[in-house]
Amino acid sequence: MQDDAQADQPVTSADAATERNESVVTRLMRAGTGEVDALLEALGMREQLSGEAQDIARLIERRLAEVAWGDHAHALDQLEIQRAFLVHRFIGPMRTYERLNRGYAVLDNFLNLTSILAGIGASLAAALNAPKVWAISFGLVVGFLQSISQWLKPSQRSTRRGIAAANLRSEAWAFLQRRDRYRGKDDLVAWTLLCDQVSRVEDREQSEQDKEAAQIRPTPSTVRR
Repeated sequence: MQDDAQADQPVTSADAATERNESVVTRLMRAGTGEVDALLEALGMREQLSGEAQDIARLIERRLAEVAWGDHAHALDQLEIQRAFLVHRFIGPMRTYERLNRGYAVLDNFLNLTSILAGIGASLAAALNAPKVWAISFGLVVGFLQSISQWLKPSQRSTRRGIAAANLRSEAWAFLQRRDRYRGKDDLVAWTLLCDQVSRVEDREQSEQDKEAAQIRPTPSTVRR
């Protein structure tokens, strides 16, 4: 009888608010989903990601979801912040470094190969007694391409971007495998160390980019002269 009376009672606004504010994680767990998987699904982290940077970020997110954050709302807040860090400070820069590494490598190969072909053309034009305009033209092409190569230094830029991407990748895998500086550290301390190392890699790369930009742009004093 008492149960029937409780069942007949209307749902109050407080009860509705409680049900409405119930953690999405709790609902997923009631449906049979594990807590870690429920946290990740609630944040939309269960997409099928591809690429090494995305795979590493997904594994890090799963590791962080296993940390005892307290209630689910606080856990979701923390995981959302850390996911934003991974997206903007890890995946984005790593993709950029890898893309620039390939781009500068292609540019360096193009400049060197074209310069070699132009040099061969100038030599053939001289050997075959072709009109001097050919030898001069090929020589100008060689000089122009070599000037671009010395100005932009694509080989050095490609190497630096490749090293920066490798450093990010190495730090992330060391975190996941609990190696080197992350050995014996709990997940929160290890995560803080990883954030510091990612920031240092990006600061070094930004400093190198500033130096490159300063070398390309003429100084104000040079312009006045």
